[in-house]
Amino acid sequence: MSTTYLPPTGAGPDSSADGDPANAARSDARLDAAFLAAARPYWHPVARSDEVGPTPAQVRLLDEDLVLWRGPDGAVRLLADQCPHRGVPLSGGTVDPDGALRCPYHRWAFSGDGRCVDIPQEPGRPIPVVIAARAHQVDEHAGLVWACLAPPGEERRARPVFAEAEAPHWRRYVGTPLDWSAQAARQIENFCDVGHFSVLHTDTFGNPDAPTVEPYVVHRSADGWRLDMSYRYPGVNPVAPPGPDGRRPVADIDFSYRIELPFAVWLGGAHGPGSVLFVATAPTSATTCRVFWVSALQTDDPIDEAGLQAVEDLIWAPDQRIVESQRPVRLFAARETHRAFDRLAVSYRRALAELGFAGQPAVAEEPRYDRSTH
Repeated sequence: MSTTYLPPTGAGPDSSADGDPANAARSDARLDAAFLAAARPYWHPVARSDEVGPTPAQVRLLDEDLVLWRGPDGAVRLLADQCPHRGVPLSGGTVDPDGALRCPYHRWAFSGDGRCVDIPQEPGRPIPVVIAARAHQVDEHAGLVWACLAPPGEERRARPVFAEAEAPHWRRYVGTPLDWSAQAARQIENFCDVGHFSVLHTDTFGNPDAPTVEPYVVHRSADGWRLDMSYRYPGVNPVAPPGPDGRRPVADIDFSYRIELPFAVWLGGAHGPGSVLFVATAPTSATTCRVFWVSALQTDDPIDEAGLQAVEDLIWAPDQRIVESQRPVRLFAARETHRAFDRLAVSYRRALAELGFAGQPAVAEEPRYDRSTH
């Protein structure tokens, strides 16, 4: 095995060269600004579809408050959660029967595209087009509501697609989202880390007798947007009763990872053969995130949703505790040691750096990622 170092592109409080708190704060601010700017031209989930109705709800994405509601036609609307009149959050308002959102302060009304369509204090007077709330792109897919804060046509790639979640003879369950005090990149890296299975997850699928990580290969798609890796793990059945020796049965689990850059992962085999777990992590800020997950099983039978949620709760809990404890919080402020079994994490970090998440200059010392890493 070899040891690899990825140099940090900035210094945080834990990695500052001169120990000056002011310099560290400026460096953190630069990294945060670069991270948010890099994440802006992508689609991110902001809510579960079944939670969005005619009552306006505030959601947060990329350090911005947004207001979300569903109109009478069933379509979802998304605006910046700030009235252009006096800056009051529109999420505290109400929705008219025609779908317009009214501010709670002066009851100005705004359509789904942000235009002000009524000012009660000036009935009958023309409303200047400059009076408008900022509207954002919004879409629904796989039981989730997705948002892109970049203007139409400026997206770097299309919204992620989770085909199994809407395919015939597949059943889906949209799990309870999780709010983590951790950077989205840290969460995705943890989700794709096979080296901790036999350490953190021995109460569910982790096998304490199998800590060794066998060599694996990481492939990057020709267009550069996807990282693929397959791994066979001798996992424990988390729902099987213990045998006479007190141990639960062990069987190989064929995990198939597909990272859709920057923050979505398709994982085959997570809930057994013919199952897919889809994770899409939304950066609520540069250093916090909301984790959305959807499970799909190839079956015509109902899913045991409560049982599935209970198992996933047990798996997510230690991951969240560990990731929230990582320092520095900012991935690209870290100087960390990597081993051969960290191959997917190193590939992921290099891909994010290429997309600008590390700031400028983006790891100029590193060669461009090899399309196939052995």
